[in-house]
Amino acid sequence: MTHLDTKPISIGGSPNHSQSPEASSRIRDGETHETEAGKSLNEKLTWANGPNDSSPQHGQLPPQEVLTNVGDADMKDSVKSLSEKLSAALLTISAKEDLVKQHAKVAEDAVAGWEHAEAEVSNLKRLLDASSLKNASLEDQVSHLDGALKECVRQLRQAREEQEEKIRDAVAKKSQELESEMSELQNNIVDLKQQLEASDLREKLQVAEKECKDLKIELLTLSKELKMLALERDLSSQAAETASKQHLESVKKITRVEAECRRLRHVTRRTSLTNDSSRPVPNNACMESLTDSQSDSGEHMLAIDSEVKNSDLWASALIAELDQFKNGNEGTRDLVNNPVEIDLMDDFLEMEKLAALPEADHTSSSFGTETDSDRAVTRDISRGETEALQHQVMDLQAKVEKIEHEKKELEMALAEARNQLDTSCDTLMAADSKLVDLQMQLNLANKSKDAALGQADRLDGERKSLALQLESKSAEVEKLQGVVTSLEESGASKELELELQLESTTAEVANLRKTVASLEAKIDAVKTLSAQHKADADMAKTAKDTLETQLRSAHTEIGQLRGIIETLESEVQKGKMCHKELEAQIEAMKTESERTFLVESTKESLEAQLLVANSEIAKLHVTVNALESDAAKEREYSSEVNMQLEAVEGIRKVLGSELESAHQETMKLQEKVLSLEVRLKEQSVLLVEFTAKAEDAVSARKAMGSQLEEANLELAKLTNRVSLLQGKIEQEKLLSEEYEAKCRKLEAQLSRDSREAKLWRLANTNGDLKFKQEKEVASAAGKLAECQRTIANLGLQLKSLTNLDSVMTEPGKLESKDTLLDFREDGTEPLADESYGLHLPMSNGGCASPVPRAQSPSSRRSVFSGYRRSVATGAEQGSES
Repeated sequence: MTHLDTKPISIGGSPNHSQSPEASSRIRDGETHETEAGKSLNEKLTWANGPNDSSPQHGQLPPQEVLTNVGDADMKDSVKSLSEKLSAALLTISAKEDLVKQHAKVAEDAVAGWEHAEAEVSNLKRLLDASSLKNASLEDQVSHLDGALKECVRQLRQAREEQEEKIRDAVAKKSQELESEMSELQNNIVDLKQQLEASDLREKLQVAEKECKDLKIELLTLSKELKMLALERDLSSQAAETASKQHLESVKKITRVEAECRRLRHVTRRTSLTNDSSRPVPNNACMESLTDSQSDSGEHMLAIDSEVKNSDLWASALIAELDQFKNGNEGTRDLVNNPVEIDLMDDFLEMEKLAALPEADHTSSSFGTETDSDRAVTRDISRGETEALQHQVMDLQAKVEKIEHEKKELEMALAEARNQLDTSCDTLMAADSKLVDLQMQLNLANKSKDAALGQADRLDGERKSLALQLESKSAEVEKLQGVVTSLEESGASKELELELQLESTTAEVANLRKTVASLEAKIDAVKTLSAQHKADADMAKTAKDTLETQLRSAHTEIGQLRGIIETLESEVQKGKMCHKELEAQIEAMKTESERTFLVESTKESLEAQLLVANSEIAKLHVTVNALESDAAKEREYSSEVNMQLEAVEGIRKVLGSELESAHQETMKLQEKVLSLEVRLKEQSVLLVEFTAKAEDAVSARKAMGSQLEEANLELAKLTNRVSLLQGKIEQEKLLSEEYEAKCRKLEAQLSRDSREAKLWRLANTNGDLKFKQEKEVASAAGKLAECQRTIANLGLQLKSLTNLDSVMTEPGKLESKDTLLDFREDGTEPLADESYGLHLPMSNGGCASPVPRAQSPSSRRSVFSGYRRSVATGAEQGSES
């Protein structure tokens, strides 16, 4: 029974103090009923055990009462059995009470779990409220971030527009600067070209004036030479006519003398046929001497003719060698015509000789047919004639000696002239070498000029590329052309303005860098905000995860509560089954009580016990009903909890959708931030490109300045070279003038000698010798004229080298140094005196030949060596003759 006494105490001490007041009151009522029932049962048991304790006192009863004692013993046995049954029933009841207490504990645990679930739900509600507040704050932050992002985008757009405007302004300024620089360069180039053209035009005018003067002088000299040559030709023709007349007259005289001799011989043949038989020997000797003198004179004439022919051949060979440099068919025509004309003169002389020879043969035959009588007759008569003829022969020999002496003197003069010509040829070779050197220097100057022109072309190409790049801004350039012209007019102010523009561009670059730094700071702030937003999103995700875990734990607890409720229902059903068993036992006890017919006291006690048991059963029914109602309430509460949990799940889904939308918004914001970062990177790249372009423009400007300086240096070098070349050309002009003066002196001397010789020849007319001397002098004069022409051509070539127009403006037109020099012109006509083979320029052609082709030294040496050889062969033939 102590167990029954202690149990209520254990029941009264609930393990959880956080239970509801209704449940605690109900539990207390159940405990009071149980204590009262336990007390009544204890009293009944003590009352039932009381007769057993007083049995020794009734043993002294009288015998009348023995039967009653036996009946009492039976009753006692039945009571014992009943008490045992009651004790067993009580034990079962206590066990059931223990079960009920356990059920109460379970209910208390369920209530505590319910309260805990309520607390968790309240916590979840709080968390939901906090998460809603956080979501609201996040939404506010998102709205703020959207506004900040919009402001950032607006600021970025403004910064981009400002940067674009600044870039446009900087590009416009740079384009203006570049255009101004290019215009300056173009103006400088135009000025330099104008200066060069002006200098070239001045030089051209000077050269043209000099050429005109030279041409006038040459025309005058040529007209004088033509007049002299015409006079010489007339004199030579007159001398030839007089010589031919004298020759014919001498032949006629000889024929007359021979006829008279024949007549005298015929007369003397008749008179002295028998006289002077020994005298014909000396007559024959005289005749032989006469014939020998005639043959000697004939041989001498033949030698003179051969010398004339040799001199003609030498002149024709020299003319052929010199005419090899002519172009076209005119040279060949001249080469053919001149020897033909000379051959015609030779044929005329030979015809005269042939006309004279038959008469000599006839005289010889007549002399052969003469008889001795005729010789004797004509001896005395012809003695005086032979003496006269001998005197004439002696005179002729003296004249021949004088002529030979003059010829030797002329040969000496010719040798000196040849030496002078050799020296002049050497000087001409040196001048040619100098000309080659000058041409090399001119080629180098042309190359340097080509390089300068190439650089100018490159500059033009760069200018064109810049112009193509700046075509879009041509309107602004046109607007700013007035400013550019004003800047061009003011040089110092332009430089200051350029420096100010450079400073402004540097300041703008610094401002752009500052704006870029501020934009980068803003980007960093946006990145930090995005990082905070990401952190808030992560916190929301963690809160979502915790809510999901709490919801899962709540679901698990609800499932546990459902299992506990199911166990309680099963226990209640078991209690009902026990109650049915107790009713069956009670019915059996009733049947047993009816069978045993116990005493009324026992009956009363049993009835009392039954009433107590019924009361206890009623109490149990009440507790079971209460438990059923509590289970129903718990079911309702669980349904409410389920509803709340469903609502929480809906709220969780809503929160999840809101979190997903916030996550999507955060992703969108991240994408916007990334796009903004990309834009900022692009802007930074554009800024870097702009700075690089600005640096490239500055470097290009510096390079243009360096190229201008290099071009100026090259122009200075070219001007120095041109001045050096002009000095050298002036030196060559002086040398050529000296050579021309020397040649003129030689020509004057030769003309004087030739005039004196001609006058002497006219004074001492002697037929063939005079003709030969005149011819030799004419050939020497022709050769000297040829030399003069070559020297004049060389002088003109040296003068043509002063024409720097082709050097400065058209370097490509200069021919290379490997081209050949032509000392003769293409358009030349032979002089009227075709027998001498002298050639002068045509009337319609200019005297100044164009720049000749540079002849190689070997070809020039071959020309002069051939000339020297021809002169040497002529001199050898003259010495042999």
